[in-house]
Amino acid sequence: MKNITRLVLASCMLFFSCETEPVENFETMESVASKGKKKKTKEAKILRECQVVNADRCGYPNYAASSFWWPNEGEGGPQGLFSVNDMYQMTYGEYDDGSIQVKGQTELNGCVVDVDLWLINKKGFDEWSAGGGLFKDERESSSCSEVNADTLHYYVVDETRSTMTASGCGDRDGSYTISHRPADERYAFQVGPGGALFDTGNDFGVSGWASGIDVATGESHILDFNFIIDCDNGEKSCETAFARGTDGATCFIGNGFNRWGWTIGPLAEGDYTYEIYAGAGQCDIDKGALAGSVDISYSNGTVSVTYNIDSSLNLEETHTYAGSQMFPTDKKGKATVAPGQYSIEDDLSGEIYVIAHAVVCQD
Repeated sequence: MKNITRLVLASCMLFFSCETEPVENFETMESVASKGKKKKTKEAKILRECQVVNADRCGYPNYAASSFWWPNEGEGGPQGLFSVNDMYQMTYGEYDDGSIQVKGQTELNGCVVDVDLWLINKKGFDEWSAGGGLFKDERESSSCSEVNADTLHYYVVDETRSTMTASGCGDRDGSYTISHRPADERYAFQVGPGGALFDTGNDFGVSGWASGIDVATGESHILDFNFIIDCDNGEKSCETAFARGTDGATCFIGNGFNRWGWTIGPLAEGDYTYEIYAGAGQCDIDKGALAGSVDISYSNGTVSVTYNIDSSLNLEETHTYAGSQMFPTDKKGKATVAPGQYSIEDDLSGEIYVIAHAVVCQD
């Protein structure tokens, strides 16, 4: 199971080397009436530095786990997905002035992009949306992250110091400046739990759109960033988990949804026990791990569910659906698999369906 890191703005915890470049010292001249000395602004200090980890791209076929998307002109889909690996790595650094630096190399088939991306103007969702900013969920574009707009922070690209260089990339070799996309800033770089969007679960992640401007030609290139971070700082490692029916045939993905998980049923009145799997992206249990079991009892129109989680794990959250339809519905009456919409219906009769969701963690 993947490590999940919750955002803790604490003392400086460096796990690679403290080589991330500090924010530049900007010098300002005092007025003519002053002593004539140069005055330096306070240098921003790094709070933590973490390793960038590829988003799993929701486990979709032909989509490589990646951190960065830079397609050739006219390309789409899985083309142009760059990855960090043992040789090419990027770091994520947070500073006490609220800025973020993403720095390092990511690679695709020998094409290496050296990134130095700065994000600034940190805002919570209320402040961001009050200024006309929108939340970019992208679920209809196959996003699988369990993300909540209220738990994210929103940033824009600092275009004065964000750059990248490309080598081994043919006619795309050269130097680039990085600008915010879209230019009207209605969408932001989103940072926080589930923020990578194209990564299963709610790992702490980053996503955002940008443009790479070729310094030599002025040509603009589409850039997308989607990655999670690993701080290895002793925080809890958590995964989303779902109970799986006996044959696993009722995966959400096979029933019109982009998220993984299972609905169980139809069930007549009786007692049942099913296994719970954590981190099983695409409903592939080989990608996840057995986390325990769930006991379901359906009698006289009522349903009770008991989660039995392995003693090596801590049960952090549960969400349970039981109803006459395969899936619950949201306030608009549309079928959904978002755990926050789960409830057990009253006065059930006949055959029913159950969805049992949990968040399990290791200390």
